[in-house]
Amino acid sequence: MKTARKLGSTLRLIGHLVLTLGPRVAAPALIGATALPLAACADENDPQTWVKRLDDPAQKAGAIKRLTQFFEDAMTKANKNREDPNVKKLLDQIADPLTKTYTAGNLDDKTRKELIKILADTRDPRTSPALAKALNEYEPGKNEEDVKAVIISVKANALEGKKVDQAVVDGLWNVFGKWRASAQTAAFLARDLQDAIMAVKDPSYAPKALEKLGAPIYPKKPAEAQDQQIWQLISIQLIGHLKHTAAVKPLVVALLQPEKAGLRAAVNAALMRMPKESEPVVIAALNGSDADLKKLADAVPDKAAPAVICDTLAWISRPPGRDACLNALNAATDDGIRTAIATNMYRFPADPRVLDGFRNAYGKTAASATAALLGGVNARGKLARVAGNFYDVSLTDWLVKEIAGAKGDKDTADALQLPALESAIKLMGPSQVASVGDAVNKEGTDREKNMYKLAKAVVDKCKEDAGCYVKLLDEPIQSNTGTANMGAVKAAWMAAVYGKSDAGIRGELVKRIRKVTDEGARLAIVQAIYRMAPQGDDAAADEMEKVVKADEEGGNKNAANGSMSTVALSLRSRAVQ
Repeated sequence: MKTARKLGSTLRLIGHLVLTLGPRVAAPALIGATALPLAACADENDPQTWVKRLDDPAQKAGAIKRLTQFFEDAMTKANKNREDPNVKKLLDQIADPLTKTYTAGNLDDKTRKELIKILADTRDPRTSPALAKALNEYEPGKNEEDVKAVIISVKANALEGKKVDQAVVDGLWNVFGKWRASAQTAAFLARDLQDAIMAVKDPSYAPKALEKLGAPIYPKKPAEAQDQQIWQLISIQLIGHLKHTAAVKPLVVALLQPEKAGLRAAVNAALMRMPKESEPVVIAALNGSDADLKKLADAVPDKAAPAVICDTLAWISRPPGRDACLNALNAATDDGIRTAIATNMYRFPADPRVLDGFRNAYGKTAASATAALLGGVNARGKLARVAGNFYDVSLTDWLVKEIAGAKGDKDTADALQLPALESAIKLMGPSQVASVGDAVNKEGTDREKNMYKLAKAVVDKCKEDAGCYVKLLDEPIQSNTGTANMGAVKAAWMAAVYGKSDAGIRGELVKRIRKVTDEGARLAIVQAIYRMAPQGDDAAADEMEKVVKADEEGGNKNAANGSMSTVALSLRSRAVQ
């Protein structure tokens, strides 16, 4: 009541002033009289109310929390759609002031973490100064959580095709350079950091990645070696995706450094992305025409450089590399080196000279020889297993003959006979079913007998009809254990044998990649497509990469997908003119 009486007195006084002094004097009095009640009635549900409180040190933390709640509520109502008009309207009000609050600093750890998380989650370009600040202030062991939130945001924006501010791009590399894979506190950043770097793949990263690649790796310093291994792995991937041709020779140098053997698969992938530029350099390392590379190749332990290099050339899979590796194969005098080169030759497009070179290599290799480079396996047994990958039915009779004439003790004979039986089962045509069956019954184990039974049923049904074999791939595989998938594997094999380079049959096989989830059967389909595309096939490569991506996003682990990704790159390499 007292307040009401005072307010009434004030209003009467204002009225008196208006009558006696006029509006010029009364107006300021009116404003002053009403200011206090309006401030006391600030709208707590208006974001602007809380934006103003960001300037008050005493209210800053609470204001950040409340503005965070505004954003989360808006996102919930918009079903996580940041393009929703209400979300965008809110961000127009809060993005800049929250960013300025973060860049100004003077925040306690808890408030700083909360603020950078909400700024990162907005994925608004106006927050870039704050994101860059967080990345540039990265200190291992101190603010990994802040950095992780930013990295996830940067990756998401990059994958959506949104331009990432250059300061953020630079800041991300700053984190990469400071990050240590060997540090326990930083380990949880590994996948997100790698994904973000690869998603951004800014051209400015290329020379920086090349510099990383050139660093030595010292195996006797495990922690440092682990850090270098990861830095260089990601750098190699970047170089490949950016097609940084200036890095081709350094990549081949890394290929020949024994301490970087763990990076060879990544190096191969990078070189396959630049086949025209990389193949001549790799060949120069093989034939010794580049003095620097020859010196490195000569120093590779066990004189294994030709095997290492031909593995790379076979994945690049083009005619010049084929010819260079045929020369190296014919010149090889060591059983192990010869075997290692020969096992790569099937990856080149079909050519009578390649098959002859393979058969000659087999003939030069002693029955008891082992291939140290391939894990110490029996050399002829390894070659017999690879023989099936030439998709040549005529090899079936040769394999049956080798099985029957196997020499040495039981272990030596088995080391040849069992893989030779598997290849013969995959390759046998209608006229060879009986002879392969005899060999299986005489020398095979239960495994080979089960494989033969399933493969025979497929051949009996389809004979030499490639289309029939393709249709069999639509039938469900009854089990995912043992040899139950052999019917599908055989169907894929014979589709390639009898479909040869038929683009229509190849296209039908491509359609089945996604549908066939059994790992062995899917891999057989991919290998068949690879064999049927001597000039490459970008469309097939596209589908393979889409299937791998879909499986990753769906959490579906399929052992065939790693090989499928590599085959996709090789198909693209073949297709480059």
